[in-house]
Formats: sequence, structure tokens, C-alpha cells
Amino acid sequence: MAGPWVQPRGGYFAKFSASYLYTQNELNASGDEVPLLHANPLVQSGAYREVVLFSYAEYGPRDRLTLIGSLPFKIATSSRTEISSDAGSVREIDATNAGLSDLFLGARAALARGSRPVALEAGIKIPLGYQQIPENGGPALGTAKPDFEAALLAGAGAAHVYACVRAAYRVCGGTLDDQAGFNAEVGASHGRVFAQAVVEGWYTSGEIAPLAVSSTRMAVNQDVTKLIATAGVRTSAHTALAAEVYHVLDGRNTAAGTTVALGLAFKSP
Repeated sequence: MAGPWVQPRGGYFAKFSASYLYTQNELNASGDEVPLLHANPLVQSGAYREVVLFSYAEYGPRDRLTLIGSLPFKIATSSRTEISSDAGSVREIDATNAGLSDLFLGARAALARGSRPVALEAGIKIPLGYQQIPENGGPALGTAKPDFEAALLAGAGAAHVYACVRAAYRVCGGTLDDQAGFNAEVGASHGRVFAQAVVEGWYTSGEIAPLAVSSTRMAVNQDVTKLIATAGVRTSAHTALAAEVYHVLDGRNTAAGTTVALGLAFKSP
């Protein structure tokens, strides 16, 4: 269970997952789904592939306070079929960048507990040394600038069901404009089986301009709305396996497509 719930004193939760995305399309500045690199007349086709190994952890040093941390290792590859401007020949170009992306450190403080909890959350995203615009022409592993994020969370739970909402604001470093975000989540469990559904969105406060390059190439102002569906099984009192699907519902200047993931979670007794 996520949202406004905090860990008890000494409690912990950890999750390790692997995800995969392959797409040949993106949503342009008008929100239309178009082929990657469609604005480049020399490119016949393009594709983007991303593998992420993601670690997430929570720990409760106090009853009303939970510390949060996450760290992704990302392998991002862009591919394109390009026509040479002088000879007219066709060549295949692949560029891959891999490494640690952005470390996130934050905290969640409970304002109200019980069946209708409310919490405040704040954190900072710290880039871990990758290039903002990679020299090999491949995808960036992130924005390469620190961000600060704050959020208000509220929820309700009873027996085997729960629901929660989150409203957030992100102060973006570098040239990106700040973003406002939301998510709405519902979940249910029956015996050892559980399921969750989340609608999540992030929206820029600035202008979204048409791109001459793919949105996977560098950090740009963008909007994105995703549906995240999770189904899992508790393998013991303290462990669980889950499969997840992240589908882009709508957006501007962002990659289209569906990400699939498999995760293993651990929690304190």
C-alpha cells in the first residue's frame, strides 16, 4: 500500500523491479502520435528501447515519519534508419547509454492517521553524473539537473480495499519549467492476491514547442498521463511478486507506448 500511509517505527518496505519499453512512436507538441524522428527528412524510421533496474525503499525512524529513497539503473538505446544526404545510401545507426540515472531522497510525514490518513511528502532528485546531451547522439538518462518535489496525499482504507490521491509540484532545475502532478490510486486484495490501478499525470507550467529531434534525445518541456496497472501475489508474510504495466494515455513531447515490469517486494514483520 502506498499513498499517505507511513511505516511504523523501525518498519521498512523495499521493492526491486525490472522494466522494458520498446516504441517507434512519440506524442508530438500537439499531442498527436507520430513516428519517432518524424521531423527529420533524412530518417526513414526510428525506435527507442529502455531497460530499467529500479530499487525503491522506505524506512520508518519514527511512527509518523517515513524516509524514502529510489535509484534506477537505466539502459537506453535509440535506433534509426537514415539516408545519407550526399550519397543517398541507407545506414542503420544505434546508440546506447547506460548507467545510474537519478537518486531520489525524500520523506513522508503523517498529518493524520487511521482509516483516513493525510500526509506531506517532499524530496530531491539528484543526477548521478551522466551527460545531459550524450556525445554519442543517444538518449539521455535523465535531465541532468536536480529537481525538488513536494506533495500532499490523502487516502481511505477499509478491510481489503483502499483509495488515495496525490497532488504534487516539482521545481525543475536547468531550463525546464516547473511541473504540477497528480495521481489517483485504488487497490484491493483477496487472500494472497492483490491488484492496483493508478492514473498519474505530470504537466509543465511552460510552453511546449515542436521538436526537431526525438523527445527521447534530451530533456524538454512535456505533459504525460499514464495508466499503471499492477497484479501480484504474496509469496509469504513478508514478500510479494508483482507484474506491472505502464501505458501512456496522453501527452505532448513524450514517448508513446507501454512499459512492462516485474518486481519483488519485501516488508517488515
